[in-house]
Amino acid sequence: MELVHVLAVFRHGDRSPITGTVGTNLTMSEDETQYWTTELASEATCLRLNERVRVQSSGPLAGGVWPRGHLTERGVNDMTRLGVEFRKRYAALVPRDHDPHTLIYACSTNISRTILSAKSFLSGFCGGDRLSSDNPLVLHTVEPKDLTPVLTGQEYRLRAQQLRQLALATLHGYAALEVAVKQVIGIRGAVNWASLREVLDCRHTHELPFPEGISSAMYDAITRHAAWEWYMFYSDPQGGQRGFIQAMRNFHDLLRDAILTTPQGRRFTLVCAHDNSLVALVCALQLHHSSGFVPPPYGSTLVVEIYQDKSNGTHHVNVQWDGKAMRFPQQETSLVPIEVLHAAVASFIHATTASAPSTSSM
Repeated sequence: MELVHVLAVFRHGDRSPITGTVGTNLTMSEDETQYWTTELASEATCLRLNERVRVQSSGPLAGGVWPRGHLTERGVNDMTRLGVEFRKRYAALVPRDHDPHTLIYACSTNISRTILSAKSFLSGFCGGDRLSSDNPLVLHTVEPKDLTPVLTGQEYRLRAQQLRQLALATLHGYAALEVAVKQVIGIRGAVNWASLREVLDCRHTHELPFPEGISSAMYDAITRHAAWEWYMFYSDPQGGQRGFIQAMRNFHDLLRDAILTTPQGRRFTLVCAHDNSLVALVCALQLHHSSGFVPPPYGSTLVVEIYQDKSNGTHHVNVQWDGKAMRFPQQETSLVPIEVLHAAVASFIHATTASAPSTSSM
């Protein structure tokens, strides 16, 4: 069995908060806004990366109101380092005399932070390759719906209400956590756990103070509950999975293209997306993981290693998430025939399309 291709889907790097106001006690002040402005990737850094990687795109989306939702200089450095480590990990797949343009297919969502993250990763991965403004690597960008789950605001709100009722009925300690969070953060309506988590994550990473009353234990509880909501949401064919159909089809196409282009020398398919892309993909494929409900950190990477049995030409896959092996349902090992993955994709597509509301006229 020989490793012939690696498909990797990774989350972008460290960024500034997207949400400006979570509650009356958690709002981005002018001082904090200025802080994040100084933390963002510098113009010199962006120009340097632009010389090595050219974006094939109709134009990036901001992904947040400036300076919110943008990659930091720390994010650039972290993703560059991740690219270096990834190259070392799979050095055996890189021929001595190789052309990076043939070796790699790279894509990302057309949002500034994922584009810059992908450029940083590729810069690290191709550190020793001769890339320049005259010979740049190409980064293909697509709309968010092509790599991440997308639903309407009404669908998100409705499912959030349903998950709250489920949490109240089944999760010990949830009611007390909700009351405490609303009081400390200053929230009068429903708690948006995803927005709360992402703002606190940004502050925690940059060692900025939490609002008074948010202890380390409460932060951990908020993080766990936000993750629980996502895993429940994206495990539901009638919920979040319906917004992931297009992205799953694209992921499957990337996998098939990887196999078809391997004989021509392509060895890596590198995809930069978002944290909910990873969660939705893991849930859609029903991959078993032992870490529990954990939100993907910056740079979190889901890897599909593609192996070929040289005796008969068949392909097998081994899926890992941040170095931990993942198993498909009813499989005893992480290395399985590729037909198992194809079947998981087909099952997902069937379940989500079968559960979609009827559009026939009445």
